[in-house]
Amino acid sequence: FFEAPIFKQKNYLNEKVETIELTYIAWACDCANWATKEDLRKYSKNIGDSLAYQSIFIEPSNESIKLPDSLGFSNDRIKFTGQFYKNRGFPKDYVSFENPDEARIFRYTDYEVVISNYREYQNYINEIE
Repeated sequence: FFEAPIFKQKNYLNEKVETIELTYIAWACDCANWATKEDLRKYSKNIGDSLAYQSIFIEPSNESIKLPDSLGFSNDRIKFTGQFYKNRGFPKDYVSFENPDEARIFRYTDYEVVISNYREYQNYINEIE
């Protein structure tokens, strides 16, 4: 059982507020699973886990903007506004049964859905049942 050491290691936010578009990657682990279009193109072959290393954890600035369960499906694209933490680590309240690698963390204050694959996923589930 792995619990993020976020409260033991202080991690500060960068001053720059930015809007980034991220795509969800359905890794078969509890790894950081969001990536920029640029990183998806540049590290598409994932040689030596290069894309995994560039992947990003997201963290809501408060519970009211936490992503609903209908978001976070493979290839979902979302524009997030917020700030990166200065150091790699884990988002607040992160819990895993694995021993994941630290990653970049983007703390968002707002988001806008660009593409959601929830409906397609639900249709797929209904077809195979």
